[in-house]
Amino acid sequence: MNDDLIRFVRSKLDEDEHNTVTLTSLAPAGTDVTLDSTIPMLDMVRAVTDLYASVAHVDRPAGAADTEAFEAGRAAGLEAAVRLLAQAYHDAPEYRDEWRPEACP
Repeated sequence: MNDDLIRFVRSKLDEDEHNTVTLTSLAPAGTDVTLDSTIPMLDMVRAVTDLYASVAHVDRPAGAADTEAFEAGRAAGLEAAVRLLAQAYHDAPEYRDEWRPEACP
């Protein structure tokens, strides 16, 4: 599931970046069609997703058994962040309900 979630978020970021570049290239010269924060925001979402991808294997029962508590906690926290970020794409046909963040008690 973690690999699918990571692939999903990365593909949506790729689409968003492509769409941003396309809109920018089609706009008349001197027209700003995106917020100054658009590309940096996409880059930051990608950075969080990449951080999670580097520790996602720990977020599985088989990987967690041989893992330090810090790394397991880091993986769980990053997973929660990526699940929240993925919710921005909840209307996409590929989005799975199982990726929704768990409610806090």
